[in-house]
Amino acid sequence: MTKIYGGAKAKSDKLKTFEQRESLNKNEKSHIINIAKDLIKNGDRIFIDSGTTVENLLNDLDKDIQLTVFTNNLSIIKKAASMDNVNLFVVGNYYNHTSNSFTYWGRSPALKDFNIDKAFMCTSGLTIKDGLTNKNPIEQEIKSMICSIVDYIYLLVDDSKIGISSLMTYAKLEDVDTLVTNKRPSEEYIEFLDKNEIDLKY
Repeated sequence: MTKIYGGAKAKSDKLKTFEQRESLNKNEKSHIINIAKDLIKNGDRIFIDSGTTVENLLNDLDKDIQLTVFTNNLSIIKKAASMDNVNLFVVGNYYNHTSNSFTYWGRSPALKDFNIDKAFMCTSGLTIKDGLTNKNPIEQEIKSMICSIVDYIYLLVDDSKIGISSLMTYAKLEDVDTLVTNKRPSEEYIEFLDKNEIDLKY
């Protein structure tokens, strides 16, 4: 739903192709990625979500940083596979063209058995009420599982998605440790972040 004066407006949950979403808000996404890169440290074990916002997260990363990367994002898989300083774990066994990501077909392996320090997550929409929401039901299990096991959740979201609720909630906003965006959110969100001790970077 999108808030409007005197009521609310339904937000379409029709999935755009990865290429269509990739062309949206490029400057905002680049700003967010430049902040997020500084949050990656030597020796980290990180999960990188599906989504266009994070697809350039590993670009131009310091080659001396040793990483273990878990991801279902095809763009990240291609990049990580070419990096000698990255140990790569591919999450999922079924490729979804719409989201450019891998998901599980049938029973998923025990992701909960892995020790993952940080997750760089994306979202189709973010509200205080519904939290982190996603348009693609078949990605839901991976997103929810990752958020339940990692030590630290970084949410990377541009301002066009704040105040928008999508089809399914995969985590509560209060579960997030750091919100990385491209501009200062409204006072309603600032108050919520402060109350829940969520770090804000923009």
